[in-house]
Amino acid sequence: MKFPNRPRWAPKRKPKTVFVFSGGAVRGAAQIGMLKVLSEAGIKPDEIVGVSIGALNGFWFACEPTLNRVEELEKLWLDIVEDPPISGNVLRRVTSILRGKPSFDTGEKLKSFLQEHVPSTDLSKTEIPFHLGTTSASTGLINWWDKGPSVDLLLASAALPGLLPAVQLDDDDYHLDGGVVSNIPLRKAVSLKPTRVIVLDVATRFLPPEKQTAISLMMIGFRAASAELSRQEWADVPKNVKVIHISLQDPDGDLDIDFENVPNLMKEGEKVARKVLAESLTNVTD
Repeated sequence: MKFPNRPRWAPKRKPKTVFVFSGGAVRGAAQIGMLKVLSEAGIKPDEIVGVSIGALNGFWFACEPTLNRVEELEKLWLDIVEDPPISGNVLRRVTSILRGKPSFDTGEKLKSFLQEHVPSTDLSKTEIPFHLGTTSASTGLINWWDKGPSVDLLLASAALPGLLPAVQLDDDDYHLDGGVVSNIPLRKAVSLKPTRVIVLDVATRFLPPEKQTAISLMMIGFRAASAELSRQEWADVPKNVKVIHISLQDPDGDLDIDFENVPNLMKEGEKVARKVLAESLTNVTD
């Protein structure tokens, strides 16, 4: 007995957009300009993934994914230009390292800033699902969180080794910057089964030989490992997932911790986002 041929079709997946917020220290200010353009274009995420400074920006936006929230974030960034939540200078940084301290900044100022301004005290209390990555100090693996005390988790995800101290979380382990392992967390984004991924990439690149410094050379070890994983994560993104990559140009290639650059970084992020959308989108509301 012959059966009629079955139609060769598969159910079409429901559109799902995931925003990916990379790490990048103060360069994270550029993500505010990127968010402004995306919000004005009516592009909203269904879920958000973030590490390091991207976790802070992503969490704020996940609590209220609107242009109004972007404008609030912009004001917060501009306010900290005059009073940065991370203190210190080059001399203090080097002195701390030479004295064997775990970090040149105690993290207390950043913690106070977060306690005062955080939009929700728990990571799960967001309008859309939010996922934050930290690096376990005992395993070297990335851990993903979607609930728990937001201040502690944000502090941990921003704890760049040498810059800020590790944070002990509810699992009794110490955690560091999630960007140490995955600075552009595409693998986590893909695991959420999106049809579209929008990457707000402000990650730093590498310095040319003539610009290398003692500090930059000290950081090459973990940055090189993270860069290699990022290459693998890009290669593993399924072909049927549309990717919009908004990448901040990096003429200097150095870790950016100068808050005076914030206004220019926001403008540059907006400029890059408008260019990318103009080139890659025919219908931004699909």
